Amino acid sequence: MYFGGHMHKSEPIRLIKDLFDGQKINLPEEPGVYVFWWLGDKDTLMKSNRTQILKGPKGEAVPITFEDWWPEFLEYPCLYVGKTTNLKKRISLHLKRRCKGRLHTIPKTNEKLKAVTTSCQLRYGIEHVFPEHDEPLELISESVGFSYLSDFSSGNSTVERFFTEDLLIGKYRPWFNIDSER
Repeated sequence: MYFGGHMHKSEPIRLIKDLFDGQKINLPEEPGVYVFWWLGDKDTLMKSNRTQILKGPKGEAVPITFEDWWPEFLEYPCLYVGKTTNLKKRISLHLKRRCKGRLHTIPKTNEKLKAVTTSCQLRYGIEHVFPEHDEPLELISESVGFSYLSDFSSGNSTVERFFTEDLLIGKYRPWFNIDSER
């Protein structure tokens, strides 16, 4: 049984730009749990647009502020934790590298809008916290890191990935996994 091990240590974390060889993504096409990390300057992240308005029960506005709430044992701030049946494909969907410029228009009122796809939470989150950045893929490439675990060898790997993702969300406190209660 796996519970996150060393996914938060700098050794398995790779900059997004280092995952690619031209257009090819150097990741396995296998199931796993993955984490996106902020490797850039933490002050830059903390000075970003950290306010977001979620939709709560009955469409009620629920204001939140992303804080420096990461546990001290983390070397880098955690942005997003996810699980997938295909790491290579899922990361491609998160980044949408063929779509240059901004994919999302973030309202000045900071409402969380529906993302272009349900699979690009990282891209949407970066575009929200850095609304003035015209080329979010450049920012992601240079400032975001990635780690993953794909060693779920039990016959119940789907269940193990589910519980591991939930555990890491609770443990790492990623900004872009937050959603309102319904």
